[in-house]
Amino acid sequence: MSKEDKPKKQKSLKKIITITVLIAVVVFFLFPRRYSYLDGGSVAYGSFDLGFTYKVEQRHRLPSVVDADGYGYYENGTVISVFGIEIYSNAHTDYNDLAVAPHSTEVTVP
Repeated sequence: MSKEDKPKKQKSLKKIITITVLIAVVVFFLFPRRYSYLDGGSVAYGSFDLGFTYKVEQRHRLPSVVDADGYGYYENGTVISVFGIEIYSNAHTDYNDLAVAPHSTEVTVP
């Protein structure tokens, strides 16, 4: 009997289902989800668990630190982290983008 005459083995249904489920889980964790923060306009894109697999954050936030005159400066930039480890960051404080802090005396409430 030659190799060509032997019947081919069929893949078991259990193995096919297992592979299909694993592929679905991987796709689920890699599919991006958008998160908007209320800190001045920051947006984060990440996996379902936001940060464990990956996270890309576009920062535009007013930190809680203000100077003696009551002014704060926006932090701008991009931060990328994979498996909770920051691999790229160009976030910086933009001293040309001045904002009045909410507790400043220059803020008036109508």
